[in-house]
Formats: sequence, structure tokens, C-alpha cells
Amino acid sequence: MTRLLHLSDLHFGTVTPSLIARLRESVARLRPDLVAISGDLTQRATPAQFAEAAALIAEFGCPVLTVPGNHDTPLWNLWERLAHPWRRYRRAITTDLAPVWRGPGAVVAGINTANPLAWKQGRITGAQLDHLARSFADAGPRARVVVMHHPLEHLPGEKEWLMQGADQALRRLPELGAQIVLSGHVHVSHAGPFTKAPGLLFVQAGTGLSTRTRTERNAFNLLVLSSAEAEVTTFVAQETGHYSETGSRRFALAPP
Repeated sequence: MTRLLHLSDLHFGTVTPSLIARLRESVARLRPDLVAISGDLTQRATPAQFAEAAALIAEFGCPVLTVPGNHDTPLWNLWERLAHPWRRYRRAITTDLAPVWRGPGAVVAGINTANPLAWKQGRITGAQLDHLARSFADAGPRARVVVMHHPLEHLPGEKEWLMQGADQALRRLPELGAQIVLSGHVHVSHAGPFTKAPGLLFVQAGTGLSTRTRTERNAFNLLVLSSAEAEVTTFVAQETGHYSETGSRRFALAPP
């Protein structure tokens, strides 16, 4: 079994300070094998905000896999956003924009879907899908998880543009062995099969720390994975500040 804690959209620079210690305590209590953060670690990609995010990651005491989000490239410094969009992220968080974690029960591969030229709208490319295929080639019976910032499908009522390449990705991901896709961006928790790819599990995390909540309080997910099943539990911050379990669902995984 693999315990994977899924965080997203921390948005340091707009966080609720009291939640930082509560989140750190939750990670320690739940004892994940891996924390996966699906982008937007910062609000405005400043060195100070990245430093705060890096400090929290260092305190988790377990492996952490991160990918950038659209807020992790400078918005107002146009030259840097176009010429060196990930320089600040690389300096503070990791130089690897396509990280892969290999555990005894799961292979987790991240890709960078943020597009500095489009700000909000993401993109997923054929080259990134090829990277995922290589990452899962020797996974064997282990669960296969993809981490990206932008969702490949929108929930009802969502008005943001879907990212470029989403349809191609939903066609190819099941073929290359992916079973679960973790994403964020829209600050709403969700778990269920993709409409256009029913054999692929769509897990979306709300915002872990930010004041920029939408229809729910701050939240994160815990996935417990076996070779055949995923149990997804959502934890939501209560008025006391503690993150409490609000619901759990089990999903059969498509055979690899």
C-alpha cells in the first residue's frame, strides 16, 4: 500500500497563517509515503514566497514531489516571465520540472502544464506524454499516478478555459498505463472517473492554505493506493483550524 498526500494551490503570499502549523501536523499524523503538490506554491512567485513554501516542504519529513502552477512564474516582470519563467521556482524548490518518484507500490510522475505565454490557461504536449510513457514503462503492477497543475476536464459550472492538449492527453494517458491524474488550479476538491476517459481516475485538490477559497474551505486529499484500488479521502479545515476528514471513496483502478 502507498499513502499519497495530495496538496495544491498553497499560494504563499495569500495564506491563512494559522493553517500552516495545522497542515504540518496533519502531514505528520497521516504519515504519507509521498506528498505531491500540484502547483501554485506561491501567489506572485516572489523569492520570499518561494522561501516560505520551501521551508514548509522541508518540514514535512518525507519525500515531496512538486510541479509548478501558473502563479509560480512572475506575472509583472514580463522579461523574466518570457526569458526565464521558472528560474525562481528552480532556485527555491527544485530544478526538476518533470519529477518522478518510484516507490514499492506506486510510480508518480509530474509534468509542468503551466504556460508562461498564456498566464491562466495551461498546455500539455506530446513530448510530456512521451515522458510519462517512459516513466511508467517499468512500473509493472505498481499504481501509476500523474501530477499536473491544470485539470484535463472541468466540473459542471466551471468557466475557465480548458488547457490546450487536454483531449489528446485523455486519449493517450490510458494507453500509456496511467491510472490516476492529480491536479488543482480551480480550488475545488473532486474524485471520480473522467467523463471522456472512464478508466482514468480524476482527483482534484482544493487550496491547501490560501484565503482564495471558492465553494469549500481549505482542503487536501489522502490517497491510499494498492495495485487494484484507490481510496481517496478529503480533509477540510474546520473553524477550529484543524483539518478533518469529510468523506472517503474507493475506486477500482484499471489494470496497468
